[in-house]
Amino acid sequence: MSATFMDRLTDRIARRPGGLIGRLIYRHPAGHETSFAMMLDALHPGPEDRLLDLGCGGGVFLERVLARGASAAGLDHSPDMVAETRRRNAAALAAGRLALHQGDVARLPFGDAAFTLVTSLNAFFFFPEPQAAIAEMARVLAPGGRLGIVTTPPEQAAMLKRWFGPVAARMRLDAPDSLAGWMADAGLIPGEVKPVRQVGYLITARKPAMPASIGAEITMPGFHGRITGRLGPATAPLLVVDALVDGAIPPHAAVADELVVVLDGRLRARMGGAEHLLGPGDHLIVPAGTIHEAVAETPARLLLMGPPEQAAPPDHAPEITPAAPPR
Repeated sequence: MSATFMDRLTDRIARRPGGLIGRLIYRHPAGHETSFAMMLDALHPGPEDRLLDLGCGGGVFLERVLARGASAAGLDHSPDMVAETRRRNAAALAAGRLALHQGDVARLPFGDAAFTLVTSLNAFFFFPEPQAAIAEMARVLAPGGRLGIVTTPPEQAAMLKRWFGPVAARMRLDAPDSLAGWMADAGLIPGEVKPVRQVGYLITARKPAMPASIGAEITMPGFHGRITGRLGPATAPLLVVDALVDGAIPPHAAVADELVVVLDGRLRARMGGAEHLLGPGDHLIVPAGTIHEAVAETPARLLLMGPPEQAAPPDHAPEITPAAPPR
C-alpha cells in the first residue's frame, strides 16, 4: 500500500476521523473506556468545574463530564467529530453548558485561565506540535487548575505495529518524562503517572495557584494580580499579591490557606454557602480546599497572602507494560 493511501486511511479512522466509518468508530469507542474512567477518577469534574477536552472525538467523554454537572468545551480538528459531538450532546449545547470548536490544539481559541480542567485522551500522539499544545493547555488553565493527558509511550511501538500495522508508524510516542518536561517548561507542576490498560499511561499536572517567584503574575477571569513580596521565614514564606478584581471570579479551590484584605472598592464573595460583602479594610480567610468565588461590585484592589505552591519531588514513572489489544 502506498504512503499516500496509508495517510488517508490513518486520517479517516484515527488522526482526523470522518465519514461513516469515523463516526461509527467514535460513536462507540470501546477501546477508550478505561481511559475515560481513569480520567474521571483522577480529575473528579463537578458542578464548579469548566472542562476543556482536546481531540474530543465523538463526544462520549464530554457526555460523562456533563452528566457530573460540569460545564465544558470541546475542540477537534475534524469537522465530522465536532458534528458527532454536537449530535450526542445537543441538550447541553442548547442549555449553554457546552461549547464546541473546530481548531488547532497549538492555537486554542480561548482566553487565558478560562478552564479549571483540561483533558486530552488518546489523541496527543497525533498532535504535530506537542510542546506548543501543552503550553496552550497551561495558558487556558486557571490558577490551581489541573491537566490530564492519556497517551502511549515508545516502549509500546512494537505492540502497536502488530495491532495497527502502518497506522502505528504515523503516531508520535512520547515518554512520561518528555511530557513532564514540557509541562514544567509551561509553568505546570507535573503530577502522577498511571498505566492505562490497552492504551499507555495517564499523566496529570497542576497549574500553581500561587507561583513561587516575586514578580510573577496570576491571572484568571475577573482577577489580575502580581506577587510583590514575601513575609515570614524562608522555610515557610507567605507571598503577598497586589491584585485588581474588576469582574466575576469563577468558582475555584484554594490550594492552601489564604488571607484576603480589601484595600479599595467593594467585593462580594461566596464561600461555603455563605455570602460576604467586603469593603475597604475588611478581610476574609479562605481555608485550603474551599471552593469560593467573587464578583466586584466596584473595581476592587486587594492584598492576597498565602504560601507558594511548590512542585513535589518527582515520582519515578511506572514501567508501562504491554496489554492485550482492544476489542
